[in-house]
Amino acid sequence: MATGLSFVVFGIGGVLIGLIGYPLLLLTTRQHNRVKYGQLLVHYNFAFFAWFMKILGIYSIEIHHRERLKQQGMLIIANHPTLIDVVLLLSLLRQSDCVVKSKLTQNVATKGPLLAAGYIENNSPEQLLESCVVGLKDQRNLLIFPEGTRTRNLNRLSFKRGASLIALKSGRPIVPITIKCIPRMLAKGQKWYKIPHSKPHFTIKIGDPIVFDDLLYSGEALSIQSRKLNRRLIKYYSEELQLGKNNN
Repeated sequence: MATGLSFVVFGIGGVLIGLIGYPLLLLTTRQHNRVKYGQLLVHYNFAFFAWFMKILGIYSIEIHHRERLKQQGMLIIANHPTLIDVVLLLSLLRQSDCVVKSKLTQNVATKGPLLAAGYIENNSPEQLLESCVVGLKDQRNLLIFPEGTRTRNLNRLSFKRGASLIALKSGRPIVPITIKCIPRMLAKGQKWYKIPHSKPHFTIKIGDPIVFDDLLYSGEALSIQSRKLNRRLIKYYSEELQLGKNNN
């Protein structure tokens, strides 16, 4: 019941941004400030939704090293165990670009927020890469989930190389975020109404920046650099998440 109510509230919030918030931004802000205020609008909307779900008792949460998100021009990556990961993370980031599935712009509940915030659609790999790199070099934050979708196999992560390519082409350090949810809720293939009997607990940890200067100046081909960096990221997350050891 509580979960259903929370998703109704989320949908209403998204529709209101599309009907009122986004048109107001178009009318009252200059183009170069529009994305800034749009992302701020989405941040507060998601922060309210995250708070509302917590107040309803749907989950509990602890966040470690939130202060590491205060910088600008950060390439932020995260694993993706649940449906609401992006909501939780953007509720922590006042302003950040974000890579999203293009089909979300066809959803009445998500179209308005995505347009208002100017998030980057994943329908064109070349355009996506260029937009991400330009934003980072312009000192904007970028949030990306290297898995590309919610985690399928809790014992073995699979990362696409997009995040590694963006990091190498922009030269920006990677800020890794690990997300744990025990017991699992809103996971891949799990119905939204299938909530565990015990309250799910989220643990979000913002790690130290991952630097890769040895790869950046190695002189190797970009494809080789990206494969090596991708393996490092998978190793980091496998160790941090203790894959195969605690997968309740």
